[in-house]
Amino acid sequence: MPKITPGNRLYLYQLLSRELGMRKQTLLPRAEEALLADGLCPEDLGCSDMRELCERLSEFIKLTVFKKGYVYVTVFENDEFDRALAKLSDGAGEKGTAGGKPWKHKRGAKALKPVKPRHVERAVEVPEEAAAQTETVAEPVAEPEAAIDQANAPEVTADVEPEPEAVTAPEAEPEAVTAPETEPEAVAAPEAEPEALTAPEAEPEPKPDHRPSISLTITYVPEPGLEPEVVTEQANIEPEPEPAPKTPRIQRDLPQDFHTDVRCSSEQLSILYQALPSNVDPMATLEEDFRVARSTGALEGTRSNVTFALRYLQPDGVTPVRVTLRRSARAVAGKRWALTEVDAGSLDDVDLDGLTETKRGAWRAFVGEGDATDPERAFAQTVAIGSWDDALQRLAQLAAPESWGDNLHTLRDYLTMTFARVRSQDALLVLPDRSSAEFDTRLLTASGEPIFAHLSALTGDIPWQLDDFSTTGTTQPARYVASLAEMTFDTVLAAPAFQGHALVERNPRLATSAYDPIADRVVLLVPDEGDALALLPTAGGYEEVARLELPDAYACARVVSSGQPVWLSAGAGV
Repeated sequence: MPKITPGNRLYLYQLLSRELGMRKQTLLPRAEEALLADGLCPEDLGCSDMRELCERLSEFIKLTVFKKGYVYVTVFENDEFDRALAKLSDGAGEKGTAGGKPWKHKRGAKALKPVKPRHVERAVEVPEEAAAQTETVAEPVAEPEAAIDQANAPEVTADVEPEPEAVTAPEAEPEAVTAPETEPEAVAAPEAEPEALTAPEAEPEPKPDHRPSISLTITYVPEPGLEPEVVTEQANIEPEPEPAPKTPRIQRDLPQDFHTDVRCSSEQLSILYQALPSNVDPMATLEEDFRVARSTGALEGTRSNVTFALRYLQPDGVTPVRVTLRRSARAVAGKRWALTEVDAGSLDDVDLDGLTETKRGAWRAFVGEGDATDPERAFAQTVAIGSWDDALQRLAQLAAPESWGDNLHTLRDYLTMTFARVRSQDALLVLPDRSSAEFDTRLLTASGEPIFAHLSALTGDIPWQLDDFSTTGTTQPARYVASLAEMTFDTVLAAPAFQGHALVERNPRLATSAYDPIADRVVLLVPDEGDALALLPTAGGYEEVARLELPDAYACARVVSSGQPVWLSAGAGV
């Protein structure tokens, strides 16, 4: 294992003090970037990551760890190292003295000099998919039996499958194996480079030597448990489709924990600290929003360069803040991913309160000041939904015809709030082996059959995946209304004044129940000045808790019942 010599320590002191400055708190990734820019990494000095290296350089480095997990590096002066560097600087100007005899040196202790650690290139880890492709290319290809002259070439059989190099015939081979003029179209061979599929050209007859002539017959040996490939003369045979994987693309090859998987530079974090509200943790926001983007398929880019949107809008109030992550071929401090770009618009236009969040769902009126609860985000972080459009289209086609608004936005709010109620009442039916689960959506088909949502278990930070909707299921639906005062307007209870009071008092059924997913409770909606007033029944009477626009009020009421009063459904445009 490499050791940190005194010369290495002096070199690192010189490098880090120059790049980071003295007595300045700097995020740990910034120190690592300075090391990488100089062509070094912590592993060159026998350390697993940059933090371990800094801990071993305690004579001039101090580490500060904050509660949220941020680690800062501070470089302090070291008198011994400063003297050594000063001597080197002075000695550089005195070269060529001593009477013009440069070979004469003063005797004494050997001066400490900075020595750059030796950088050792390490093998780059190859992703599993790439490794599988490499193995497929290297695997010898089975030639059709008609292409090999068995009568003239004695078969050499080995107990062990030959290495990929064995495909090339030795120089002394008198004849080259000739490929057939036409190959059957239905031969199912592994994908390989063009060179691997071309038969070697016939070489001129070599001069005779004392080595025996050898002909090799390469026999394809299938992997254990697999049927050997059969060559047929039928053309255009399509293989049977493979079953869909239980681990979706969003869960593979992507970071799941920003603290442990992603290097976040101080420059990019500084942008987020300036742009987001002061009470918001940028790291927690990055992690949650990235999980939501993976769950709903809202990622852009490639497997090594991913861009996604945060929940906050740029100063123009329309464009979301966008973040870019990039994967490197070699892990740095055990992390292959890095936060490389934050597009938050012009920071000069950000007010003291920070950027505003995107528009929430129909429950927005129930959200109190400083309340970060969001049922849709909670849903996406628990269930890998996939494309919202695809999921909603499948559900709408199975359910009885109903007006769900533009882009099925009311159905999206409906499914989100239904799942919130299912979780609060523990109505999610999970199989004993925890391989799958289901819940009743409370929707019906045109023939009156209940519709169930089916989930399958995932590994990773998102525990479930939405598979499909069907009429097959056994779980019970979530419950909502628990009292008469939540179902109809109770004239006995005191109530605040509202415009439609006289109308509702004479026709109590004009009031309707609605679900508040923020507080997980049922409220009563009544008409008031073109809006819906949400009343909460208590022992002392009805209390006003929120005022909703009619489209939002309809969505919250639709979760409880499909039958709504005309003033609400017509006002919502349903």
